[in-house]
Amino acid sequence: MSPTVSILIMSINYSHDIATAFLAVSGMMMLFLSRTFPAPAGKEADFFFIRTYEAIRRSARYSLEWILLAGVPRIIFYLQFEWSSMAGDLQVIAIIIKHIVMFTLVGMGLYYWFRLNKRVKSLKMKHGIA
Repeated sequence: MSPTVSILIMSINYSHDIATAFLAVSGMMMLFLSRTFPAPAGKEADFFFIRTYEAIRRSARYSLEWILLAGVPRIIFYLQFEWSSMAGDLQVIAIIIKHIVMFTLVGMGLYYWFRLNKRVKSLKMKHGIA
């Protein structure tokens, strides 16, 4: 494999990790937004809430899309670029635990994403926003 292809694959692997971090942070921000924003608010506060939600939603969506897209080459080239002979089969357990944690975080993020989406839709209807 050429050095250029190796660098490309390693860059995709690292960007996959960064997208995972962005997705986790987006989920946490969805949680914070749903807990800290007061239910009855004025028009400007509602607009701020909607804009904040939209920004977090975009970040979460793009991160999730990149995770899925970049995950394919990462799986294909995992043994070549990331497998540690010294860790052996124990790293399989670590990967399973990592994915359980990440799926839990994604699940929580999706829960708050859908919950906030309902609230945003009702606020948009309330203020006549398309």
